[in-house]
Amino acid sequence: MKLVSQSQMREMDRRTIEGGRPGLDLMEVAGRGICRSLLARVFGAPVPAPALAPGLVPAPAPVPVPARGQAPGPCRSGRTSRRLDAELPVWILCGKGNNGGDGLVLARLMRERGLWPRVLLACAPEELTGDAAAQLPLAHASGVLIERPGAREWTAFSRLGPDAVVVDALLGTGLTGPPRGALAEWTQRIGESRARILAIDIPSGLSGDDSSVPWEVPVRADWTVTMGLPKRSFPFSPMRERTGPVDMVDLSFSEDVIQSVGWDAEIPEPCDLAEWLPGPGSRAHKGRWGRLVVVGGSPGLSGAPILASRAALRVGAGLVRTCLPRGLTGVFDGALLEAMSEALPEGEDGQLLARGAEDVVSRYGTWDALVLGPGLGRYPETERFVMKLLGSWRGPLLLDADALFALAEWGADSWVPRARDVRAGGEPGGLVLTPHYGEMARLTGRPTEEWSGDPIGTAKAWAERWGVTLVLKGAPTVTAAPDGRAWVNPSGHYGLGTGGSGDVLSGVIGALLAQGMDGPRAAVLGCYLHGRAAELGSRGAKRSLLPTDVIETLPEAVASAESAELPEGWRWRWV
Repeated sequence: MKLVSQSQMREMDRRTIEGGRPGLDLMEVAGRGICRSLLARVFGAPVPAPALAPGLVPAPAPVPVPARGQAPGPCRSGRTSRRLDAELPVWILCGKGNNGGDGLVLARLMRERGLWPRVLLACAPEELTGDAAAQLPLAHASGVLIERPGAREWTAFSRLGPDAVVVDALLGTGLTGPPRGALAEWTQRIGESRARILAIDIPSGLSGDDSSVPWEVPVRADWTVTMGLPKRSFPFSPMRERTGPVDMVDLSFSEDVIQSVGWDAEIPEPCDLAEWLPGPGSRAHKGRWGRLVVVGGSPGLSGAPILASRAALRVGAGLVRTCLPRGLTGVFDGALLEAMSEALPEGEDGQLLARGAEDVVSRYGTWDALVLGPGLGRYPETERFVMKLLGSWRGPLLLDADALFALAEWGADSWVPRARDVRAGGEPGGLVLTPHYGEMARLTGRPTEEWSGDPIGTAKAWAERWGVTLVLKGAPTVTAAPDGRAWVNPSGHYGLGTGGSGDVLSGVIGALLAQGMDGPRAAVLGCYLHGRAAELGSRGAKRSLLPTDVIETLPEAVASAESAELPEGWRWRWV
């Protein structure tokens, strides 16, 4: 599933129309999808309505418009409309642009099905623009009641109860700033309504590009019907809570249009990721399953490299060698029998000495991948250790935790020349960074508030700037490759917000790197398996998920990847 920006969505619309498909056709298909969604969610069963064939625009039908207060009469279907007017009111609030046009199509289609929606127009009829203006006579001809609201209408609107439905067709994705004037008043009224809210394309006042809700917006939809493709802000909080469940209308953009315009990120399907799982062959031995080096540990933080090493073994690494300060090897050997330890020189405070980096490279420089950072500690000497190893290691390398702190101490870009030779399979992206939001702020020198509304754009920009695979950990996590590709991870559980979860993720990605995967694929698959294991490990312990619970369910997560579906909150359905 592809995520797009507002500008990309508009460009796809434009190129499709220029390619010969009328905008009225697109609006008709959009309205039909919205109608199917509303009827399915309100009445519990979808009403079949095939997409309109290109080139077919409905003609006005001579249906008389009832006077205000008059009981609804028969519509073109021959049925008498009743239920919605009395038992289940539907009010559609339409703006003057294409979003309002979609609302007018919805009203007409409902009226044709014997239903009686009420339309409030946010502008004078002559102010309707583009294809929306062409929908007005069609709606009138179908008997739709269209009004410019006054005090009496707003009083009735304010009395709508939770059984009613308000359709927000005011703004869509065309907003670049907070609503002003009358539109601000209208969005306020929608936000204060007790009715169920259906937002067309996106709740009015919000941005398809910025998930942070940068200004005060009262609208919170019960569900959203979006056009074409989901917007890049949808997976992230607080936008995710503002849209509610998302239904998607397929506008049948051609593959050429989608490929030429591009998209911001993808949400990978578990079955696709399962195809990425490495398989060494039936005659493989432990060396062919991948040899991983884990470097970390310091006094009080010996558990971090243990978690990373154990996770790597659970995902299938054939050999794991964990390099620690000399004084911690006894603790490690007693806690993890399956991995081998390597003692490195330590200082008076028990931290790794910089000269130990030479030992790692000389002894294990031919191994398949290295994870650096879990429990490393924040000492000047360990910062020198990180920089020395970064400049001499030539295979795939993952930096996490205190190794990222060392990079931040060097500055946003000063460490990059040392990392130029880090490759995976001869390609860029073999250096994998896994910062959470706080670590990302330190690495970039920019406060979280400046970029947290656009995690996809942020991850892509810095991955390209640094030439790395960047895993921006959050809810959800974004992975970006240096060539501009990005993925949003659909798996996870709130229990991952526990100390040590990041060390487990480092071990998982490190094991996949060691098994021959390139940086971006190892990161995307590793994030999914990590989140899926958390979902499985949370069974029966929903408020006490430990990193060790995640590790123990990693094999089950790997086995279930091929048959797993997207989690409930990510099942954005097509209508």
